[in-house]
Amino acid sequence: MERILLVVLLGLLAYFVYLVFAPFLVSLAWGAILVILFFPIHRRVRRRIRRGNLAALVTTLLLTMVIILPTLLVLGTIATQAIELAQYVQQEWEQGRLPLSKLWQMLPFERTVQWLAEHGISEEQVRDYVTKGLEHIAAFVAGQTGRLARNLLVFFFDLLVMLLAVFYLFRDGSALMERIRLALPLEEAYREGLFYIAYNVLYASVVSGIVVAAVQGTLGGLLFWAFGIKAPLVWGLAMAFFALLPIVGPWIIWVPAVIFFLLAGSYGKAIGLLILGTLVISGADNVLRPALVSGRAQLNGLLVFISILGGVAAFGFLGIVLGPILVALADAVFQVYAGRQAKEQVARPGVAAK
Repeated sequence: MERILLVVLLGLLAYFVYLVFAPFLVSLAWGAILVILFFPIHRRVRRRIRRGNLAALVTTLLLTMVIILPTLLVLGTIATQAIELAQYVQQEWEQGRLPLSKLWQMLPFERTVQWLAEHGISEEQVRDYVTKGLEHIAAFVAGQTGRLARNLLVFFFDLLVMLLAVFYLFRDGSALMERIRLALPLEEAYREGLFYIAYNVLYASVVSGIVVAAVQGTLGGLLFWAFGIKAPLVWGLAMAFFALLPIVGPWIIWVPAVIFFLLAGSYGKAIGLLILGTLVISGADNVLRPALVSGRAQLNGLLVFISILGGVAAFGFLGIVLGPILVALADAVFQVYAGRQAKEQVARPGVAAK
C-alpha cells in the first residue's frame, strides 16, 4: 500500500513539475540541444579555466557571440528578404514578366489547360488562383514578421531563459550526467555502452548533419547572391533544410534556379550555377561528411528523413534537431537492449549446444 501511495505521489509531483516547466520547455530544449552540440568546446574551455562558474560563463558568452547573435541577425534579414521575395514574385507574375511561357511550352501544361477548359476552368482562372496564392503567401510572411515584432518582449525573455539553461547545463552538465548514470537500472557495462552508442550516433547523424547542412546552406546563399538571385538568405536557409534530408539535398533548390536562367536566356549564368552547384554546394557533402563521421555508426537514411519531418510536425522548428536526437537516443537504447538480450540467450544453458 505504501508503495502504491509513493508511486501516486511521484506521479502527481511529476505532473505539477511539468505544469511549472511547460511554458519554458521549448527554450529549455533549445538550451539542451546547444549544450549537446557545443559541449566539446566547453570541455576545452574547462581545461584552461578551473573555476566551473567562470568556465560556463565564458563558453556561454562565446556561444552567444559566435552563434546566437549572428543567427538572430540572419533570421531578421531572412524575414525581410522573404517578404520582398513574395512581393516581387507576385508583381512579376501579375505583369507576366516571369519566364514561364517557355516552360509552358516545354512541359505538358498546355494539355493540362485544355483539360481544365473542357471542365469549365479557364487559363485566366488558373492565373487568378496562383495570384491569390502568392498574395496569401506574402500576407502570411508579413503577418508572421509582424507577430514576431509584437511578441518581441516574449521572444527575448525566452532567449534569456535559454541562455540561463545553457549556462547551468555547461556548469552542472557533468554532475547531471553522473546522476543519470546512477539512476539508470542497468549494469555498468550496458550503461556505459548506452552512453557510448548514443554519443556516436548523435555525433554521426545529428551533429555532422547540422554542420554539413549549415555549410551547404551558406555556400548556396553566397552563390545565389553572386549570381544576383533575389533573397539569397531565404534560398540558403531552404538549401540548408533540404540538405538535412537524405536523398533530397540542396539540389532541389539550385537546379530550378538553373532552369530559370535557361528559360530567361541567361545561358552563362545557367552553366556557371550548374557547375558550381554540383562542385561546391552538393560537393561539400562528399568532403565534409566522411571527415566528420569518420567510421561512427549512423542512423538509417529513412529514420533520419522521418525523424526530421515528423519532428517538425510534432515540435515545430525545434523538431528539425529534436526529432533526430530523440530517434538517435531510441536507437541507442534499442541497440543496448538487443545486445543484452543476445548475451542472455547465449548464457542460458543448452543454447550454445543448439
